[in-house]
Amino acid sequence: MNPAHEPDFDARARQAHAAALAQVSPQTLARLRAARHSSPASQRRAWPWLTATAFSAVLAVMVGLQWLPSSPSPTPASPEPAITAATPDAALPANTLLDENPDLYLWLASSEAPPLAME
Repeated sequence: MNPAHEPDFDARARQAHAAALAQVSPQTLARLRAARHSSPASQRRAWPWLTATAFSAVLAVMVGLQWLPSSPSPTPASPEPAITAATPDAALPANTLLDENPDLYLWLASSEAPPLAME
């Protein structure tokens, strides 16, 4: 059986503590009291709590920033660069060559285009 569950465990612990205090010399008690009053417990225990609180606050801000909706970045409304005559034809994309070549449309309208397209 666990001794902590006995009904008189508390009373026996208090008696043992009182007996131990009775055996401590007055000089030792005076030194213990002086040590307890010279370094306040609030100063010794304050910095871990402050550190933990600051860390928790920083962590909460970081998580909160992850949940914020991101706004789309504005795209500049710059027009596409114009194709000049100085640009060689090899550097142009294929659809641009077809769009800017009027001979293609003339060839499509000619009598040679339909038979060639049927092959």
